[in-house]
Amino acid sequence: MRALYKIAYYVLIVGLCLTGPALLWAWKQWVEPRWGTKQVVMAVQTVERGETITAQHVRLSRIPKEAVVEGALVRLEDAIGKESIRTLRSREQVTPEAIDTDGLVPGPGEWNMPLPAEWIFGKPPGSLLRGDRVTLLPVPKEQQTLQTAAAAEQQSDEWTREKLEALNISYEDEQRLTGMAVSYAKGANNQEIAGGEDRKTPTGTVAAVELIVTDEQKELIRKYGTQGYRFLIIYR
Repeated sequence: MRALYKIAYYVLIVGLCLTGPALLWAWKQWVEPRWGTKQVVMAVQTVERGETITAQHVRLSRIPKEAVVEGALVRLEDAIGKESIRTLRSREQVTPEAIDTDGLVPGPGEWNMPLPAEWIFGKPPGSLLRGDRVTLLPVPKEQQTLQTAAAAEQQSDEWTREKLEALNISYEDEQRLTGMAVSYAKGANNQEIAGGEDRKTPTGTVAAVELIVTDEQKELIRKYGTQGYRFLIIYR
């Protein structure tokens, strides 16, 4: 019996000796790499605009939580099979703004409509990218000479039904000219504007905009544009 106790004792000692390194190995292998990190979808090679993203283009990578871009995708299936709507660079985190999640091809009853430069009031937002959804705010001729685009944008949130009607803008029309997808945002060189890794450093200044519009929106834009109105482009 005493021999069995000795055997059990030595087995316990050996087990404790082995458990320590095993726990340390498990900590180093599984716990520590995940401590303070998050797994996100990251491009492993350059993906050109218009390419369909495949399993060879992206992978899941763990990065420090403070380096995670807002909205970064965390599942490969949310990226694979989607169209890249701007150039993705190697090691760039993939976000919904970089891929076609809503379908940027005109559907039934929709059109891809370029917005003439002379119909744009002020400059389009510098951070505007393909896939953004915008509102067009018609600005009449008299307002174009009395205020800047920045002032018009600041006042747009205060434009009630009565103010819009005083400017000969139907409140219903103003509501209809919302939620339009930007199908292209191009620079003066006719090249697609990209947003960089954080969207705050676009590759150029937006000079031309194309929108996906319905039949009704197309006719409203044409109606106001031919009457001398210009459109302030705003988006959230």
